[in-house]
Order: sequence, then structure tokens, then C-alpha cells
Amino acid sequence: MSPIGRKASLRLAVTAAAGDAKAYALAVGAEPSAGRLPSTYPIRWLTDAAVVALMRDLGADKPGALPVHEMQTVEPVAPLPLDTPLTLAVEAHRSDAIHVDLKAEVAQADGRVLARLHTLLRLLP
Repeated sequence: MSPIGRKASLRLAVTAAAGDAKAYALAVGAEPSAGRLPSTYPIRWLTDAAVVALMRDLGADKPGALPVHEMQTVEPVAPLPLDTPLTLAVEAHRSDAIHVDLKAEVAQADGRVLARLHTLLRLLP
């Protein structure tokens, strides 16, 4: 059975810990300032083991493939609070023979969306 058209989703509890945020800012060449995260910070949550497993499942017909970012956007809607529980909701779709389209939202406990992510991954042999 072809994986094309398959969809998968998951929700994760995430937190932007102050120490991690500072390390991330330094790693990407941003100025680490108290209470402010680089807008790309939510990308790091896409490396969570559950997200990686979801991607492997959608690319199961290409077990040796490496998912490479072909396109990625981060749309900050509001500043991410530090040391506050948040939710990352991920929806992924195997759009064709070589792509997985991933969309995600970061939200507060009350459901207010703080950031949207969109990533198109190419499955390279």
C-alpha cells in the first residue's frame, strides 16, 4: 500500500526553559536577552523523538532516506514565554513519493496560538 496521502498527528507538551533558550540563542548567533527567544526556537521541538518517529512512519517505504528541509517557515504570533508549559500540535502529510509536509502550532494552555511552523521535507536516498 502506498504511503502517499497518509496523515498523522500528535500533541506534545513542550517548554522553553530559560537555560535552553539562552544556549539556543548563542548557538544561532542571536543576542541572548532575558525573556526573549529567537523566532526560530520552536524548530528545536521538531527533533523530539515522537516527531521523528512520526516522520519515519510516514517515510517507511524509504527506510534509508534522510528527511532534508526543502522549505521551512516559522510564523511567530506572540512571544513564547519562558519556563511555561505549552503544547506543540503537529500534523504531517505524505504529499507525494518524496515529500512529507509538516505543519505545527505552539499554543498556551488556554489554546492561544503563539507560533505556526511549516516544513516541507524531501526524503533523500
